[in-house]
Amino acid sequence: MDLIKLEQQFEPFQKGQRLIIRDDLYDTSELQQIFEIAAKKKIKIYLIDTGRLSSESLEQFPDYRFSFYTSDVSRPEFQELIQLKRILKPKGCPLYYLIQGDLEDDSQLFNHLELFDSVIISSREKPRALKLLARLAEEITHSRSSFVYYHHKNLEENLADVGLKKCWIHVSNKYLEEQAEIMIMDLIKTIRKNKGHIVIHVDRLQPYPFLKTLVQGGAFLVFSLPPLEPSSNLFLLAETLRKKTLPEKSYYLYKEIMV
Repeated sequence: MDLIKLEQQFEPFQKGQRLIIRDDLYDTSELQQIFEIAAKKKIKIYLIDTGRLSSESLEQFPDYRFSFYTSDVSRPEFQELIQLKRILKPKGCPLYYLIQGDLEDDSQLFNHLELFDSVIISSREKPRALKLLARLAEEITHSRSSFVYYHHKNLEENLADVGLKKCWIHVSNKYLEEQAEIMIMDLIKTIRKNKGHIVIHVDRLQPYPFLKTLVQGGAFLVFSLPPLEPSSNLFLLAETLRKKTLPEKSYYLYKEIMV
């Protein structure tokens, strides 16, 4: 793709907007051009790593801050991740690590948490042992990293063991019932007491008083609902929360999506 066509693709973008790209959709020279254009227009680049780019190629990229999203599937060897961190750190580029495979007791991850700005794991595709996640959460409290966990099932009391300092637990409100409000609020209270964070994705309509109580308890609500009646309390709550931001390290690429 020539430079003129690349620049035309960037015309709709405004300063500060996000551009998410995969490294296997462009050759190295095209990626370098994309970064040069993004630097001029001050566009935020989020690069999804498939393992195709070599360390040497990354070193040739302009000194422009971008976010690098890799995984245990794309980069299974920690020596390679160490090399990546060496290249990305001087550029000020955060390194995010998605665990797609199994997390084992003897995983090298426990010895290399300092490499990552966030470690992300989800129970969508496979069940996750909360005991092992709690160990990871505890280790992360003593590191420079953060921990993001997407919990795709009903709430459990020992989920609070994962919600420690620098840990972000994401759950969908489709698993929350108003009848269990006391248990839910106790869980949120414990997580907040431990300096953890809980993000509740509102994917279905629930009564305004119930959702308001969750917010008052310390949960962060992300709304993914059809258009609401503008005069409703629920609309006002959703609009208020949309104005608040989550740090980039607290979710995987899109704050609205339960990975």
